[in-house]
Amino acid sequence: MSSPEVEKMLQDIRQLPSLSVVVLEILDSFKDEGLKIPELVRKIGRDQGLAARVLRVANSAFLGFPSKVASINEAVVVLGFHSVRSLALAAGVIQQFPPGEGNAFDRLAFWQHAIGVGVAARVLAQKLGRNQEEAFTAGLLHDIGRLVLDAYFHDSFLKILDLAAQDDCPLATAEKKALGMDHAEIGYEVARQWKFPLPVQLAIRGHHDPDASSSELTDLVHLANVLAHGLEIGNSGYDQVPPLMAGAWRRLGLDWDAVAVCLPEIERLNAGATLLVAESA
Repeated sequence: MSSPEVEKMLQDIRQLPSLSVVVLEILDSFKDEGLKIPELVRKIGRDQGLAARVLRVANSAFLGFPSKVASINEAVVVLGFHSVRSLALAAGVIQQFPPGEGNAFDRLAFWQHAIGVGVAARVLAQKLGRNQEEAFTAGLLHDIGRLVLDAYFHDSFLKILDLAAQDDCPLATAEKKALGMDHAEIGYEVARQWKFPLPVQLAIRGHHDPDASSSELTDLVHLANVLAHGLEIGNSGYDQVPPLMAGAWRRLGLDWDAVAVCLPEIERLNAGATLLVAESA
């Protein structure tokens, strides 16, 4: 049975603002296999800020295209339908959150890490022949619970930061001690509230403990998170490389030679994708 503190936190999470209409439409379109390019372009074009961020990525020197991409329609041609939709979802979620208060938590570094995990998950999913959009989404949102704490439960989050510093422990440990639940559990509840696909919800909840889940997507996001920490892509508030769980590694059926081949592509794509947060956070 949950403690009163946990029940109060869950009740407050259920009162969080919904995602914007544009983001919800883009998210819902993941279930529409018949969605056409003009319809996706129309959806993204309804939010000029979101469209501008996607174009910034499309025109990144890291992606190596010789001519300027001037429209979302051209971006779809250059990057591909699924990549543009994933980037638009990422940009929309980033826009959802108000600017961070003070300097206690580096919001820019957080998003750089989140995007890095999303890109790593996408590249690994491609290697494994799995759904790349779903992998990118789950990777991007794996630590969303921590951002929710900073944005909507800021006083509690400051206490967690202080506790982690005093006890010299990971933030997740301090979260559990202070709140009775950690950012993975909070992120799962937020993902349920916002009606993200069930595999994405489970991957958020289990990314630190994939053995508790039977989901391959959870294993994939777990590995992507370890890689992003190892490559020092951004910072989610945890400076050490988390342990790679043997069960997740075994279930994915990868070897280090296969993963090593993915690393240059992860770093290249991440360098462009982080432009989504170049002027925000």
